[in-house]
Amino acid sequence: TIPPPFVPSPTPTRSPESFVTEAEALFADGKLLQAIDFYKQAVRANPNDDVVYVAMARVQVFAGLYDDALDSAEKALLLNPNNSQAHAVRAWALDFQGDTLRAQAAIQHALELDPNNGIAHAYYAEILVDSYLSGTGTYDDVTKAAEESRVALALAPDTVEAHRARGYIFEATANYEEAIAEFKAAIEIN
Repeated sequence: TIPPPFVPSPTPTRSPESFVTEAEALFADGKLLQAIDFYKQAVRANPNDDVVYVAMARVQVFAGLYDDALDSAEKALLLNPNNSQAHAVRAWALDFQGDTLRAQAAIQHALELDPNNGIAHAYYAEILVDSYLSGTGTYDDVTKAAEESRVALALAPDTVEAHRARGYIFEATANYEEAIAEFKAAIEIN
């Protein structure tokens, strides 16, 4: 038997999960831009997975690509408006853009959707400190941030974000030894 001419032969295609696995490994190695490229390939392979958009947005924030992170988080929210982590990463990106008021609204919505989202509590702590430092908040925000960071550590003790947020609060309150310890803990995680 001879196959019909001009019919493409079946070719194996990579699963979106394999791109995500590769992206996570690259992120763990600190190769943020390469990780983002693999997340983009995962999105192309399956554009309806809101979780991949959220993961990409998180790495984009770490890479300093705040506009891209905001865009990725908002695409995730179009697919799933009840994704607490998407609201949280969106809030974090807004905070890095200096929009602490919108960031607070977004993070509060994330926590309404999932009060046990430890990473969202960590982002909230950073947003509260930034609000105080920018002059839009009060010193009470720093007290609230300290509490949020403790909640984040209780709910997500093995995350970079929880230790980073706790260190950020210690740094903002001039507790430098404690800040160094928390930042070192974050570095040990990743």
